[in-house]
Amino acid sequence: MKKLLFVLVALIMVPVSAQEFKENVHYEVISEQGTAKPEIKEFFSFYCIHCYRFEPVAAAMKEQYPQAFSKSHIVSHPTLELLARGLAAAKLFKKEEPISVSIYQRIHEQNKQITTAEELQAIFFVHGISQDKFEKAMKHPLVEKQVFDMDRDMRAYNINATPTFIVNGKYRLKTEGFRDSKDFVADFVRAAGYLLEK
Repeated sequence: MKKLLFVLVALIMVPVSAQEFKENVHYEVISEQGTAKPEIKEFFSFYCIHCYRFEPVAAAMKEQYPQAFSKSHIVSHPTLELLARGLAAAKLFKKEEPISVSIYQRIHEQNKQITTAEELQAIFFVHGISQDKFEKAMKHPLVEKQVFDMDRDMRAYNINATPTFIVNGKYRLKTEGFRDSKDFVADFVRAAGYLLEK
């Protein structure tokens, strides 16, 4: 009897990801063919207030799927390209998270723009990176490649709004499909995991 009760409870508690994520509600198919490796890519902009508010979601994604999750800054404007380059440079120093927090805070909490390399360099300096190291990093071949990849992917997936989450290059998560969720972050993260394995 206990075993039967356990099975019934387990069936009732089946996670939403196993049975309720629906195409064109929680996600949409954007390509017939997916990527060779599982990946979740968040397209974002430091200037986007919604992206700033979505940082807890991005952090949860990274914690749950550390090998698959990555962030890709949009590069549709010189200022945005500067910040994309800064993000890539921060990765070289393994300081992506603290520098990202500082950039977001400057823009959305201090209401200050970042439109020049000098303004961006000042943030890196606070995190212990000299002007010389910053300037070299911003021109580093790995940074150049990452910025190129960000631009390529932005165009390939026709990104016209942020934040946008693309899973396996085949699915786009639809944030509006989770409006009635009692735990948006948990459900959104589970949906990404569901699509990773789909």
